[in-house]
This record gives sequence, C-alpha cells and structure tokens, in this order.
Amino acid sequence: MRRKFGCALLCLFLIGVAFAGYGESADKKYKIGLSNSYMGNDWRQIMIKTATVVAGKPPYDEKVDFSVVNCENTPEAQTATIDVMIEQGYDAILIDASSTTALTPVINRAIAAGIVCVTFDSVADHPDVYIAQTNLADLSKAWANFLVAQLKPGAKIAVDTGLPGMTNGNIVYETAMKIFKDAGINVVAEFAGEWADGVGQQKISSVLAANPDLDGLFSQVYGETILAAFTQAGRDLIPCTAYDTNAGMLAALDNNMNIIIGNNAPGLSAIALSVAVRVLDGEKVDKLTEITPGLFSNVAIDVGFPVTKIVEGVNAFRDLPGALDWPVLPADFEPSVTIEEIANYQN
Repeated sequence: MRRKFGCALLCLFLIGVAFAGYGESADKKYKIGLSNSYMGNDWRQIMIKTATVVAGKPPYDEKVDFSVVNCENTPEAQTATIDVMIEQGYDAILIDASSTTALTPVINRAIAAGIVCVTFDSVADHPDVYIAQTNLADLSKAWANFLVAQLKPGAKIAVDTGLPGMTNGNIVYETAMKIFKDAGINVVAEFAGEWADGVGQQKISSVLAANPDLDGLFSQVYGETILAAFTQAGRDLIPCTAYDTNAGMLAALDNNMNIIIGNNAPGLSAIALSVAVRVLDGEKVDKLTEITPGLFSNVAIDVGFPVTKIVEGVNAFRDLPGALDWPVLPADFEPSVTIEEIANYQN
C-alpha cells in the first residue's frame, strides 16, 4: 500500500510540475530588443520613444519585454551589440542598420539561433529578415517632381545625398537623380547633410557661397535648416525639399516657403515591433511592410502623390518641440499614440 501511495504522490507531483511549467510558458513574454546605430538627430530619439510607448500599451504590454540597445554608427559596433543580444537569448531583434550589407554575418548568426530579425528605416539587405519601411522611392519621386514642375530644363540645383553609407539616403538620391537627368535639370553641387540640422546648415551655406545662381535645392534636411542657411547668406528662398520637423513646418508656414516636406514616420520602430510579435505568434507575415510617406506643402503643385496643406494646429504646432516629427505612425496603426505621449521624447 505504501508503495502504491508513494507512486501516486510521485505522479501528482510530476503533473503539478508539468502544469506549473505550462503556466510559466503561457505567461512568458517575448524578449524583444531594438538595435539602434545612430543618435545624431532627433528623429532617432522620437523613433525610440514611439516604440517604447507602443510597447507599454495593450496588447504589447502583456506580451513583450522590450529594450533598446544604442551603439556607435559603425557596422563593427552594431555587430558587437547584436552578438551580445544573441547570447542573451532575445526572441526578436529590431534593427535600424548602420550598413546595408555589413551586418549580414551577425544577422546570419541571429537567425541560426532562432531569433526573428526585423530591419526598419535604414534597412539591411538580407533575404531572411522582415522589413518595415517608408516607400522612400515614392517620397523622392514626389520631391523631384515638385522641383521639376517649377524649373526649366537647364536649371541648376544642389542635391543632398543624406548620410553616407546609409540605405535611405541612397534610395532618395538615386531615385531623384534619374528624374533630374530625364528632365534636363543640371546638378551643379552635391553635399551630405547627414539628416542633421547643424551639419546641413553648414553644407547648404557652402553650396550657396559657391553657387550664386542656384535655382533649386533637393535637400534631405529640414525646413528650418534651409531657412537659416538662406537667411544667413542673405539669399532669397528658392524651391526646395525637406524632411518633416515641427520647426520646419512652422518655418514654411510663416515664411511662405516654396517647399515640399516629406514624413518618414518615426513609428517604423513600432511597426517593426508589431511585425516581430505577429511572427513570434505564428502568423504568416509578408517580408515587406511598406507605408506611404506623408507629404506637406504650401504650394499647390501636382507631384503625382497626395499632398496635405500645412495648417497650424493640425500638423504645425507653436507649443511643441521644434524637432518633433508628426505624425509618428499611420492613422490606422493600433494601438494609437497621442502627440502628448510623444512630444517629450527626450525624457
């Protein structure tokens, strides 16, 4: 009897352990990390804040243990940090890449370890990663079409190449250059604005000093940056392009700038998070999730894509930080975030 009773107790103990393990598995959160390689502009800070805010809202707050790992903007530094994340057993890694191709070996190691890899914004070129990206080719087409519509063949323009070595800048640059070539627009100067206000203003100032008869500016920096450079040089504004900042929207509005502003949504990080969770949940997910860029202008010109008028209180805000890039997410993304949740992105 005692032997049978002991066996029964053992069985009950093993069943209890099994159910305890099941409970722990059911409650286990996905460990997801964001690998960011560049902190040289406010967009990256807003990007991080947006992902962090979304990760703290249902359904992600109960499903995800989210963290951000920043590093220097080199493939070597990002590779080292991702290797550490692999060792720490992350379930998914979201990668804003420092290089299109140089991260291939470490991504191979992550995938071999069973980690879901989602690259976003500045993407890595790898056949087995998921991608979340703004359609930057369309954004560049709209920008280039905006300039071509106002300039005659033979017009002289300067072109911003973005941040050297980064995928995004290359896509925007190469798309626009083809359009300018076909339209007979002369590119008389190129510069790397690095998506940074200070660098961009310095580079534009140098271009203006060397080119007194410039007709247009294809820029990957910001409206307030362009205004400051032209004001400092004592030059009249010319047709130009820019990425979205709140200060740039206000500058365009207050100075009636002949400008088209494009929004590369900082919430790509949150979209990448959503993709990773869906993959980990076992859903079938497309390799590419692409969003439509927002376009804003004071000028009514057909650029082949919808353009929204700049309106104070709707997309330009006097009482919010100048570097804010709004909207941060597409209108149909869930969970939604408010401008108040993102505005203090540096805190």
